[in-house]
Amino acid sequence: MAIPPIQILTAHDALQPQPPISWIVDNLISAGSVNIFYGEGGSKKTWAILDMAVCVANGDDWIGFKTCKSNVLIIDEESGKRRILRRLGDTLRGHNTDDQTPVNVISLAGFDLGNKDWINELTAQIVVTGSKLIIIDALADVMPGRDENLVKDVQPIFLALRQIAEILQVAIIIIHHANKSKGDYRGSTAIKGALDLLMQVESEPKSDLITFKTTKARDTEPTDFAAQAQFMISVPPGMFWLISSAKPKKKKNYPPGQNYVLRYLLKMGNSSLQNIEGDADSCSSATARRAVYDLAGMTIPLVERTDAGGRGALAEYGLTLEGKEEAKNL
Repeated sequence: MAIPPIQILTAHDALQPQPPISWIVDNLISAGSVNIFYGEGGSKKTWAILDMAVCVANGDDWIGFKTCKSNVLIIDEESGKRRILRRLGDTLRGHNTDDQTPVNVISLAGFDLGNKDWINELTAQIVVTGSKLIIIDALADVMPGRDENLVKDVQPIFLALRQIAEILQVAIIIIHHANKSKGDYRGSTAIKGALDLLMQVESEPKSDLITFKTTKARDTEPTDFAAQAQFMISVPPGMFWLISSAKPKKKKNYPPGQNYVLRYLLKMGNSSLQNIEGDADSCSSATARRAVYDLAGMTIPLVERTDAGGRGALAEYGLTLEGKEEAKNL
């Protein structure tokens, strides 16, 4: 096999003004990038990426992120023609677009990205469709007979995708599955090393809230965000779209004593230290006393002394504003 021409870059090249990053999805997905969105089954990751695809094809904002209007190519090796077209149709209708929207789909063609001929075919289809955003669903399905846990199997695939992304200046998004036991993406650490953006997608069962957590970012600051899924599919033809949503605050885990004190003061209001200790139901009285002092001594105190103080005064404590918010979230 002939070695392609090698370009040597110099200090002179490095000191020249560099072109700005070209964003497909502003401050998230850039041209020339390889990205993964991963999550467990039912996390609505495919729905979310289809929503992104339609927004990019239409030049609309995607849950608050501006997009650069671009043709989109979806390589579907998981859903099948009937399911992918139904989902895409629902998303197109959800955004009030028409049949001229530049979203192209290749379904169950048998792409094997560990095979050079299939890499060439992918390149050709990107050029033919003029696409700048490429979506591949899912990683395991485009590397048949290979093990996603082995560097020797995954690294050549991601090197090939990197070359495509760089040469054609396209953004590639791969939909991938989570490792349930580890709460992380499935497969070799080489996968993460090859990416520009690694995004975890989560959604609780029977919930329409989708959360996105950045676990790796090269060209932008890591950002976490959320969206609310809007389904109107009970009566065909269906509709689907995402709207931006505030990400719910993650509950903090407090030791049993602190948990008790926060709950107690939220319910009872300002209370004497003697009563706080005496009513302890999930820890010892000594642990409750220590928890009061610890909560009052935090950098941002959650508990404060509310009596006038002074020698011989009966110590009384209550929640600060921050403490009330924390107690409500327990």
